[in-house]
Amino acid sequence: MKKITDMMVIVLMVFVAGTVKAQHAYFPTEGTILYDKTVHVKNLLKRHISTLKDDNFSQKYYQELMDRVSETAVLKKKVSFRGEEMSLESVKETYDPIVSNLLRSGLLDYQQTLYQDLSKSVSKSTFEIGGSPVLIQDSLLHVKWKITNEYRNIAGYDCRRANGVTLDSVYVVAFYTDQIPLSAGPGTVHGLPGMILGLVVPEQHFNIYATDVKFGSPTIKTVAGRKRDEPMTRQEARGRLKDILGRWMSDQQLNLLFAAMFL
Repeated sequence: MKKITDMMVIVLMVFVAGTVKAQHAYFPTEGTILYDKTVHVKNLLKRHISTLKDDNFSQKYYQELMDRVSETAVLKKKVSFRGEEMSLESVKETYDPIVSNLLRSGLLDYQQTLYQDLSKSVSKSTFEIGGSPVLIQDSLLHVKWKITNEYRNIAGYDCRRANGVTLDSVYVVAFYTDQIPLSAGPGTVHGLPGMILGLVVPEQHFNIYATDVKFGSPTIKTVAGRKRDEPMTRQEARGRLKDILGRWMSDQQLNLLFAAMFL
């Protein structure tokens, strides 16, 4: 009788342990994530000045800003996800006048709204350049990844590091968690076995890390544009903007500009 009782206790303990483990391994499929995007403003301005064509006026203007602008600026972003869909939007904040002007110019951030449907491999984004709307509609961005054995805790999640290359030569570092199974992140960079909670783009002088994760049914912000706004692929946008801006910008500056738009 004692042996039967001991066996029942063991079975019960295994069952309870399995239940606890199953509860711990909950994989949410919908929710919102808040991120802080830290832009290293002075480093970004230095890079911008170095790529300018011979234009003493522009160089002098940005050099004067260097003496007055803060070292970094922190921008707020929100990702909403449900199933295979996600959207990214900027959270409105009040910034100092210099940072606000740099945001309006697109130098720090294009403040784009992004929508992606991973099941259909569709990516849509909209932003403004010089007050004119730009609507990008294309397939998902291709990223070549190499997953490492380095880990970092971000917003309470153990995240694994992956190094990637996208847009031909842009190097990115991502930290993802497989506890949120959607293969997305705070931008167009995706393709890892879980949600990206940390992203570093050295060439663009920014990093973005999650600060808060909440589960529940979110509002996915779709991207449609106005009826007269003609959607362009990334390649079409690149060609059109190069035709317009090529006379003032070097190829290096244009490549940096396109990477900022498309990431």
